[in-house]
Amino acid sequence: MQQTARILISFLILILFGSFLHAQSTVRKKEKEPSPIGFGANLGNIRFFNNTFQFGLSPNIAYRFSPSFAAGFMLKADYYSVRYPSFNLRFSALDLGPTVFTRWKPLVNMDGATPFLRGIFIQAEYERALIARESTDEFGNLILNDKGNRIKTVRSGEDYLYLGLGLSSGYPFSTVVSIHYNVIDMATLSRIPFDYRFGFTYNY
Repeated sequence: MQQTARILISFLILILFGSFLHAQSTVRKKEKEPSPIGFGANLGNIRFFNNTFQFGLSPNIAYRFSPSFAAGFMLKADYYSVRYPSFNLRFSALDLGPTVFTRWKPLVNMDGATPFLRGIFIQAEYERALIARESTDEFGNLILNDKGNRIKTVRSGEDYLYLGLGLSSGYPFSTVVSIHYNVIDMATLSRIPFDYRFGFTYNY
């Protein structure tokens, strides 16, 4: 009886030890698997014209579903500033644009494709932009505050649907250049339809 108990205890110890080794092996395998989460940042929408300056920064985070497809979230922050020398006034604002996007690299898995071709991507994104601009009357004249020393602000929400083409070089750290077009461009929108960017991404 005691001999049987010893055998059972030894057998249980072996099972537990084997399970422990298997669990450790599984953990190591999982640790070696690359994370599907990537991130990056873009500079863009930089313009100088008619006493106006614009500058855009857009940090982003993405989930890589496959080597060729990723989707994520981007927060665009666009600085806008314009001078009116004849009035000795300046107006500036920071526009925010929460954005969802998808990126597809159609040639990344193509046999014989060069690194240049593998880096080509197509991107679609929807942005709900929160924009502040100078307040004007029906004739286009600036509307000032009661003291006459500041331009009043008018705020609005605007929708942008961009389709873009870009190129990324390197992996997992990539440098990126791209150009995007707002396919729902209207005269009432504050921005011009084209937007160009350059920046970096990691892991997508």
